[in-house]
Amino acid sequence: MREDRDVRSLLETLGSAALGIGLGLGVLGLGFVVSRMTLADTVVVASTATPAPTATRSASPSPRAATPVPTVAPTATRTAPPTPQTATPDPMVVTGFQGQGLRLAALAIPAGYTVTSPIAGKVKIDLYQYIDGDIRQGVTGQPSYPYVFVTSADREIKLRPGVVDRDVQLLVKDGDTVAAGAPLFKVLTAGTSSWQTFYDRGVTAQVVVSARSLPADEQIDPVPLFKK
Repeated sequence: MREDRDVRSLLETLGSAALGIGLGLGVLGLGFVVSRMTLADTVVVASTATPAPTATRSASPSPRAATPVPTVAPTATRTAPPTPQTATPDPMVVTGFQGQGLRLAALAIPAGYTVTSPIAGKVKIDLYQYIDGDIRQGVTGQPSYPYVFVTSADREIKLRPGVVDRDVQLLVKDGDTVAAGAPLFKVLTAGTSSWQTFYDRGVTAQVVVSARSLPADEQIDPVPLFKK
């Protein structure tokens, strides 16, 4: 009978233990299920929650560095040295010779040249024609050769160019007063002086000049008056 009670007691003990273990396992299983459900809800809530939009701040463009402008040093202005002025040679060629008992100067002059007075004085103009081997005055319709005189207080010069209005153009008139260097006439052509027509066919100069002193009325060399 004792063994039966012991066996019964053991069985009750084992049953109680099994029941306790079953209850424990049930509690653990329920807790596991509840925790899984809670975790799932949390995940769903977390996944469905719309995050607040985060304002994205665009990076401000970096200021572009200004390209430095190269500084050009001012160029020093160099003043060119003055060009030395070279005197243009006078194209007039002056040659001394003698004829008709006079000391003369032959002036070889290109066309376009203006003859100027070597002295200051009063102008006198005489016109001559050459007809039948004779030198005449006052004949109309014939080529006229001017004699241009310039007279000062101490001397007189006489210039004999070619035919007026053909070979030369007079720039003064009878009775004018001129200064030294004033224009007297302009040579238009290579036509020779009246000296060739009147006295010497060998003369080829455009103007023949003679000069005399006053009041002594003596010949003087005209070449120095035109040599510059």
